[in-house]
Amino acid sequence: MHARRTTRLAVPVAAVMGVALILSSCSSDSSDSSGDTDGRASAATAAETTAAEAPAGDDATDGEETGDDEGPAVATAGDGIVVPLGETIEDVDMGDTIEVVSVVRDFNSPGQADLVADGGEVVLVEVVVNTGTEFGGLVSAGNFRISWDEGADFWRNKTRMVEDDMEAAGYTPFDDVSRRDGEGSGWMAFLVEERAETYLMEYSRSGAKVIGSDDTIDEFTTEFEIPGA
Repeated sequence: MHARRTTRLAVPVAAVMGVALILSSCSSDSSDSSGDTDGRASAATAAETTAAEAPAGDDATDGEETGDDEGPAVATAGDGIVVPLGETIEDVDMGDTIEVVSVVRDFNSPGQADLVADGGEVVLVEVVVNTGTEFGGLVSAGNFRISWDEGADFWRNKTRMVEDDMEAAGYTPFDDVSRRDGEGSGWMAFLVEERAETYLMEYSRSGAKVIGSDDTIDEFTTEFEIPGA
C-alpha cells in the first residue's frame, strides 16, 4: 500500500518539476530577450545622445563637405604687380608738378578677361598732381597716353571701363584737377592690346593764349618709361 501511494505521488511531483523547469526556461528566455531589447534600446539611446552632443567641429566638417558642391569661385578684381616709379614731370610754364608714383602691371579686371586672353594687359598708373595758380584750366587723365609699339602710336586711358574693378581693389580713380583747387591724386587705367616688357608714356598739354594779352603758352610734351614687372 505504501508502494502504491509512493508511485502515485511520484508522478505529480515529476510533473510539477517538469512544469517548473519549463516555466524556469521560459522565464530565462523572456529575461534574455528582454535583456537584448533593453540592450538595443540603450545602444540606440546612447547613439542618439552621442549625435546630439557631437562637438561643433562636426558641423564645420559637414559645412565643408557642402561647400565642395558649390559652383566655381567668382573672379575678383585686384592682384597685379606694383612697380614703384617715382617719375616727376615739371610743367614750368603752367607751374604744375606731376609725380608718377607707381604703376600696377597685369591688374586683374574680370571684365577684361578677353583682352588678357588675347595677349593684352591692364595697366594702372598712379599720379599726384600739384598745380600752379597763375593760370586756369585742368590737369586731367586725358593728358596721359600710353604706347606699346615704342612710340609709333599712343592711346588714351580707359579708366571708366574698369572703374568698378579698380574701386573694388582699393584703387581710387583719378579725377581732373582744377588749377584753382591746387592738388589731386588717383589712378588711371590703360588697356594694352599687345603686352610688352616696357611701355612708353606721354604727358601732353596743349598750348594756349593768355586771356587779356597777346602772350601765348607753348604746348608741353614729355615722355617716360613704364618698366617691366
